[in-house]
Amino acid sequence: MTLTFNIQEWKVWLPAQKNEQPDVSVIPPLLRRRLSPLARAAMSVVMPLAEKHGAMPFIYVSRHGDLNRTFGLLEDIAKGEPLSPTAFSLSVHNATAGLFSIQQGLTKNVTAISAGRHDLVPALLESLGQCSSNEPKVLCVFCDEPPPAIYAGQIHQPEYPFALALVISRGSDWQLEAITGDPAAETNDLPQAMQLLALLQDQVKNSLFLSNGTAWHLSRCPQ
Repeated sequence: MTLTFNIQEWKVWLPAQKNEQPDVSVIPPLLRRRLSPLARAAMSVVMPLAEKHGAMPFIYVSRHGDLNRTFGLLEDIAKGEPLSPTAFSLSVHNATAGLFSIQQGLTKNVTAISAGRHDLVPALLESLGQCSSNEPKVLCVFCDEPPPAIYAGQIHQPEYPFALALVISRGSDWQLEAITGDPAAETNDLPQAMQLLALLQDQVKNSLFLSNGTAWHLSRCPQ
């Protein structure tokens, strides 16, 4: 199976140095106070694209979600302290997507995806599925941050926070192809969104991504 699509525009946030925070000046102060560091990273890249391209379906992709906020709630439970209803409501996986849709007054589809470390292909397939349903374009954001230190023995990615947003539409600039036969072993330990960033920046010409036991080849289409 081979699928083609366009990436009309993309925006990324990566910390240039430790403890650097994303620019959230475009976010209204009332909303800004409710955002965790991860949510701020995501909003810093989706807000400019939403303002430029207008209303479109929104897909939020994160392996861990707001795990640091969730861990804080678990610590409160362990101490026998009452949970903050606000903190709890903002810790769920789709909280950032919900806040974005409320702020934008979005009436389009909003989807949250948690697909483990192999989250790129599910997000692209969901985006292309929505584009095939008469949606001209879809806004998709990938974001994650390092998990709390207590999980270091189980989870070691990502090593740094990031947020990557894409405006995806129908087209023929990019090609996603399922590889038949046994999938190759994954050799790149970076989050898949950061591997995609290398493609977007032309640091590599193509990449192989695993998803549910299938290997997918992603590359720009020949001109």
